[in-house]
Amino acid sequence: MAGTSTGGGTGREDDTQGEDARSASGDPSIGDAEVEARWADIVAQLGQMERDAAPDDVGPGPTTSAPRSPAAPEAEPPATTGHVVARTPGPRDWPTTPEVEALEDAESHFEPPEPGPVLTSRDPLVTLAWAGAAGIPLLAVVALIVRSFVPATHVPGWVGPAAALAFLASVAVLVWRMPQRRDPSDDDDGAVV
Repeated sequence: MAGTSTGGGTGREDDTQGEDARSASGDPSIGDAEVEARWADIVAQLGQMERDAAPDDVGPGPTTSAPRSPAAPEAEPPATTGHVVARTPGPRDWPTTPEVEALEDAESHFEPPEPGPVLTSRDPLVTLAWAGAAGIPLLAVVALIVRSFVPATHVPGWVGPAAALAFLASVAVLVWRMPQRRDPSDDDDGAVV
């Protein structure tokens, strides 16, 4: 594209072909002004292609098979091509006022409530039951893995039944301490989104 001439017989075609040969060889000495000139040439050619491709109300156009010569650059590009695309207004297109912005900031600002203490408000019996219900199965899995890798490890026979009883006792305490009824003062339906 950059090697095509946009003027008639000014010798620019020979210059651009030489420039193309230099840029193809990887010559880094191309100046910024030259790069800007090339970009301007490319943009002008693309603008001309858009104007040529724009539908017109005159008719189908010429039907000759003669090759088209590049048109001379116009003095001023037309303000519009005759086709105006109207964009429908979106939700952010309405003008804002300081009052509206303050209202949006107030509505979008959220501060989560302070979290309560983690373990201090809990019943120690329930905490111990949770530790037994979760910890005993994990310890059993770890013991099985260690025993499979180290067969010389001896575990007394009473450890298995004691761990099973402790696990069952932990689950029983958790079931026993579950709330029996809904609190009458609690009218909350669940999570708030």
